[in-house]
Amino acid sequence: MGFLKRQKSILFFIIFFLLLNGSVKAQDISKLQKQKEQNAKDIAYTQKLLQSTQQQQKSSLGLLSVLNRKIKLQEDLILNIQKELDFTDSKIGKTNKEISSLEKKYDDLKLQYEKLIVYAHRQKNSRDKLMFLFASKDFNQAYMRYKYLQQFSEFTRKRGEQLVETKVDLDIKLDRLKLAKIEKQVLLTQNTEASKNLSSQKRQQSDVLSQLKKKEKTLRKNLATQQKNDKKLEKMIRDIIAEQARLAKKKKNIGGEYGLTPEEKALGANFGQNKGNLPWPTATGFISQKFGQHAHPVLKHVRVNNDGVDITTKPQSICRSIFKGEVTHILSMPGLNMVVIIKHGDYMTVYSNLAKVTVKKGDYVAAKESIGVIYTDENENQTVLKFQMWKETNKLNPSVWLLKK
Repeated sequence: MGFLKRQKSILFFIIFFLLLNGSVKAQDISKLQKQKEQNAKDIAYTQKLLQSTQQQQKSSLGLLSVLNRKIKLQEDLILNIQKELDFTDSKIGKTNKEISSLEKKYDDLKLQYEKLIVYAHRQKNSRDKLMFLFASKDFNQAYMRYKYLQQFSEFTRKRGEQLVETKVDLDIKLDRLKLAKIEKQVLLTQNTEASKNLSSQKRQQSDVLSQLKKKEKTLRKNLATQQKNDKKLEKMIRDIIAEQARLAKKKKNIGGEYGLTPEEKALGANFGQNKGNLPWPTATGFISQKFGQHAHPVLKHVRVNNDGVDITTKPQSICRSIFKGEVTHILSMPGLNMVVIIKHGDYMTVYSNLAKVTVKKGDYVAAKESIGVIYTDENENQTVLKFQMWKETNKLNPSVWLLKK
């Protein structure tokens, strides 16, 4: 009994594992399909930005950044399709094995059943059955022969049911195989189309890069101006932080070096707890220039530094606060247009390159509340928000704080 109990436990574990494994695979393919759908939406959005940026029919860093983004999305799409193809191939291979096993089982059962039917046909005459019973030596043998006839009849019936069930299972597996092959064909078509699009986009990227390299002088001049403006903004932010510390010290505020009230401390703590889950300062868009030092997209051996991230979005896009806080400064700066600074306890967010500001100094804003409209550069024909995050005197990488798209 103990042996049988252990065997049942092992069988239950195996069945549970197989079901769980199937569930995980189903979840994996569902996740891949959702990623592909989102990827397709991102590509469609980027295509709209590309069309908007290409209106002036000239090469620009803005056009290059949108092209780079679209190529990355296209590569992600191809990788996603390839994963789905691998999954489908695995499913086809598994189904083929199952079909082969079922076909063998079906053939064996069919052969057995045919033999049973032939034998039953020979014994179908009730007179023959009675003669078989009456030919017994004694009552016990007669009873055993009677039970044999009953069991034979039941065995034949069960074999018939097994044959039908196996045929149904086989038909289901064959249908699944057909569907899997159709899925594979669709994915192969999608992969071919995506690969063609990627090749076309890379050719366009190469053309734009080639044209931009001819404008090296202009690019270097624009970069120098941009770096100068960025340094001015950094100095202004550090001056603001230093002034806050000076005032706190002058008032002998017990809230630490930066004179935070208990409410501001709580707000800063709440802000910090939302790392990785903060909403974007734009409803749509993508990071076209990342945080920190990185190679210039065109100029060789030139590295650029970004104190925040650049977010490329569509024209007339609204800029919004990423968290509740107080508007402490509104600045107007050459090359950066309007700048809004919002304080969130010991954290600070900076929104540059706004064409219009819809808040004023001293306003308290909520998360996702509109603070202005992002400027659209007519020469580059692009709309870019320059966004920074600070904690006291430390620059933060917004990419790790904002919600992953």
